[in-house]
Amino acid sequence: MRRSTDYIDCCINAGSGELAALYADFGDVRIDSFRDWWGAPQNRGEYLFAEQPTDFSVKKLDEAVSTPMQANASVMLVAVNMELGRRFLQKRFATLLQEEHQGKRGRISLGSTASSARYPLHRNFSAHNLKEMLRTYDAVTANEALPKSQRRKLWQIGESLSLVPTAMPKKWDSVYETRHKHNTMTMTVSRYTRNARAIIRNTARGQFPNSEP
Repeated sequence: MRRSTDYIDCCINAGSGELAALYADFGDVRIDSFRDWWGAPQNRGEYLFAEQPTDFSVKKLDEAVSTPMQANASVMLVAVNMELGRRFLQKRFATLLQEEHQGKRGRISLGSTASSARYPLHRNFSAHNLKEMLRTYDAVTANEALPKSQRRKLWQIGESLSLVPTAMPKKWDSVYETRHKHNTMTMTVSRYTRNARAIIRNTARGQFPNSEP
């Protein structure tokens, strides 16, 4: 969000403008301490990103409301909240079955849950990749601010960041290997920068992290 000029303008204007609603939730992100921003006021991080509790997901019904069954049947009646995601319900049912079933334990199904967070994550992500994208974006932005005669090529920026370890130069590289490594670095820097710019734009829409155009 610090890289979003639109959001920073909103911070400078004390929360007024087109992003006022987003500012009301996220506040001024220019403070030095991420921990201070995350924790105040009133546990901001939890308020923004925590999943909200539901009345129930999968629940064992009381015998009083059970449908009559055969006397010798060993059954458990369960109520299921159908508004929740199927994989999440499967996981919760597996947990309930483990608690109630006296036989051999089954394997709990894994899957993503239906999000009820105020700002749900747009997609799965790797913190390492996000950090690499941000490093690349900052380096490319600084490079573009230089006079044209002083600007480095994208592959040079990639090498300065050791962005792709297998594409780092070796003194015994052939001409072909050198060209191939330069191309690899160029494509990686270009992709990271493009994705970072999209993520930065989409933070002003309250989407984290979204690299779609």
